[in-house]
Amino acid sequence: AAEAEAALLAADDARSEAQGREAEARASRSEAEGEVSALKAEVAALARLVHRDTAEGGQVLDLLRVQSGYEKALGAALADDLRAPAVEGDGSSGWARLPGYANPQTLPEGVKALTNYVAVPDVLVRRMGQVGLVDRKDGPRLQPDLKPGQRLVSIEGDLWRWDGFRTRAEDAPSAAALRLQQLNRLQELKQDLEEATARADGASRAHEVLKARLTATTAADAAAREARRRADQAVTEAGRALSRAEADRDIAGGRLESLKLAV
Repeated sequence: AAEAEAALLAADDARSEAQGREAEARASRSEAEGEVSALKAEVAALARLVHRDTAEGGQVLDLLRVQSGYEKALGAALADDLRAPAVEGDGSSGWARLPGYANPQTLPEGVKALTNYVAVPDVLVRRMGQVGLVDRKDGPRLQPDLKPGQRLVSIEGDLWRWDGFRTRAEDAPSAAALRLQQLNRLQELKQDLEEATARADGASRAHEVLKARLTATTAADAAAREARRRADQAVTEAGRALSRAEADRDIAGGRLESLKLAV
């Protein structure tokens, strides 16, 4: 009975620990799966929005990649021209591939090319080679130095063109910039979803392991309780047998004394 009691205490402690760890793992799994569900919904919604706005026949915008934060600058540089497709041959409207300039014009001194932050297809090389990125406070000062075809943009989306035209980001928000931001956000969400899915898979596997451990410790606890019940029953039966034996011994002792007195 003492051994059964010790085994029961150990089994009960093991079950309690397993139950606590399983509950924590279940909560972590639920949280991770909830994050995956939320990200899937956000990815699906944004993907529908992006695909809805995709021009029939494609658009050159979908062939480039821009670093996050520079979408407004690129949108100001190309605006709705980004919605035109890349084309081949003479019969279609859009961006045709041309060889680079033999003697390309240089941007004003100290001006960085926007291509440092944008990866563009071949059809945009000529155009993008003439776009510089500047602080918005420097645009007006540098605009007179621009050569034909050149333009300056700020990270906020302001534009200064070689022919004197200029726009403020606040006056002409670019639909192209919004789409570029959506595309970048979609890529970020897909990456987040991939990482969240990996975490959820790990949490699910950990939970399954702890569920199995809880099942095993619960079964061991039940077995220990049954062993304790049988031990207690055996103690009770042994106590009764002892009582009967002691009673028989007392009766036998009394008879023995009676026989001794009779002799």
